[in-house]
Amino acid sequence: MCLIDRIDVETHAHATEDYDKVITALTNLLGLTVIKLIETNSLRGHYNNPIKVFKLTLRLRNCSNDNLVKSIAAKLSDDDKRILRISLDSRINGNKLYLRFDKQRLYLNTVALSDSDDVVKVIIHVNPIKLRDSNMFNILRELGLLID
Repeated sequence: MCLIDRIDVETHAHATEDYDKVITALTNLLGLTVIKLIETNSLRGHYNNPIKVFKLTLRLRNCSNDNLVKSIAAKLSDDDKRILRISLDSRINGNKLYLRFDKQRLYLNTVALSDSDDVVKVIIHVNPIKLRDSNMFNILRELGLLID
């Protein structure tokens, strides 16, 4: 049985940003196969500035979401994994883990946690049945997101 049910991803780009670079940041995090799954919406911000929102939901089969999370975890630094462990209580709500990755660094193919505004937001939905059999900490450790 898979550990991860679903992964939700969202980011935005202001009119001054290159939309292709935002797509590159997303594919650097998630892989090229997701490019066709990205949905875009256009919004207006303060002073009527255009903003483009990029979203995707991954409900992959054959535990591919588990492998995707393991791939992301492998790219995270040990320092970021320590930060994640320390801040875990504020990042978990039920079966969901909330992560924010630095969008600019993702464009440069570096996966790093961030608390700034210019981020790619990721919500990892842990399989509730697996969560019943274990706890979030053990599941995230198994996925490689946490280190001792």
